[in-house]
Amino acid sequence: MRFRIKVNHMLFIMIFSAFLAAYLIPSERMNIGGDKQLIQNSITVIGVLFGIIVGFFIADLYTRFQKIRECAAVDSSSLSTFYFLASVIGENKKNRKWLNKVEERINNYIHKFMPIPWERYSETEEEFNELGKSLKEIKYSNEKENMTYLSMLSVYAGHSTAREGLVMYGKDKLTLGEWLVISFLGILLILSLFYIKDGTMVSVVFTGLLTSAVLLLFVILRDLDDLNFGENEISVEPYERVLDAIGRPRYYGIKDKDRPHKGILS
Repeated sequence: MRFRIKVNHMLFIMIFSAFLAAYLIPSERMNIGGDKQLIQNSITVIGVLFGIIVGFFIADLYTRFQKIRECAAVDSSSLSTFYFLASVIGENKKNRKWLNKVEERINNYIHKFMPIPWERYSETEEEFNELGKSLKEIKYSNEKENMTYLSMLSVYAGHSTAREGLVMYGKDKLTLGEWLVISFLGILLILSLFYIKDGTMVSVVFTGLLTSAVLLLFVILRDLDDLNFGENEISVEPYERVLDAIGRPRYYGIKDKDRPHKGILS
């Protein structure tokens, strides 16, 4: 089970720890020799580099977060619409068994997706292709069924586009090398701040504030990389409603709090 701390609690602990460290660690302990003026000049360069790189990563990850939410909405709505159109064709007695097979394939698709994180969404490829086979198995004989079939083709095409977006954006996480770069700059910046601080209260407050800001940026990066921004993760509730529509039980294979994707999308 993944251990989670609420954002407001984490922020309190983080800020408190930063100020406590700034207050308790005397400047003499950090003074290991060297020109403090040089360190002060270096902080400017390090801070600018850190800010530019982190700002770029945050913008990129937030875009990814938004794109996955949009694609997930289209993905789930496409399944609902696909089933609705299938049920229209399924009104014909000769397509009843076909409609049951569509229901089973949608159910398999959702159940395959539920326990895996977004970065592994490509593992639903087989179930998606099986759903596409339904289009080849339809038997229609009148104009209404023919028009419904054409609509199903359009919905399936839109579903395919949304699904490819989920596969692409899901894998677009920060690499180990990128984490190492920002971690190195962040640690170097914090150490430099503690090195140049003195025993005055102004220096302690300044060091605590900047250290808290650096740590806060790391928290934002981590949350966005995990597709969890402000404690709001991308929801699977629309997919649960698809299961309701086809008359299948909702997915409860794992506890909701351990589910790799949950939240507010609706």
